[in-house]
Amino acid sequence: MRRLSLFSAVAALVLAAPLVTPASAGQLNAAPTHQTATSNGVARHGSAGPLSLNNNMIDQSNVRSGGGSPGFGQINNAPTVSTALSTALSIGGDASATGVNTNGIVQDNLSGRKGVAQLNSAPTVQVAVGAAVAIDGNANALAANSNGLSQGNAR
Repeated sequence: MRRLSLFSAVAALVLAAPLVTPASAGQLNAAPTHQTATSNGVARHGSAGPLSLNNNMIDQSNVRSGGGSPGFGQINNAPTVSTALSTALSIGGDASATGVNTNGIVQDNLSGRKGVAQLNSAPTVQVAVGAAVAIDGNANALAANSNGLSQGNAR
């Protein structure tokens, strides 16, 4: 039976710590997103077609190579608030209201050993309102927001 001294056990734990701690230690991705879509339509003898649509795509990535540990760094943050409201009223026919929000965010960090702090942040607020009223026919409203963002840090 082998015996390990306390010193050997502590040394083994210290050497194994980088293997069991996350490789992304010091790397943070956060993507809080708040979206609201409200759609109303009223028609008596004909059409009323409201559409409220929220689309959100967030891709955040951190890559760290070169070993070593800078201790902290590489942060991505993408808070996004999107609101689309669509209202249409038609008595005789035709009323169309559309509210659309689209948001796409890509943030990258690539750091070697010397990369201590790299930060990306993309706060975005979008509000789209479409309202249409037609008594005898034909009313059309469209409100659209679109946002595309790409940020990158490399070292």
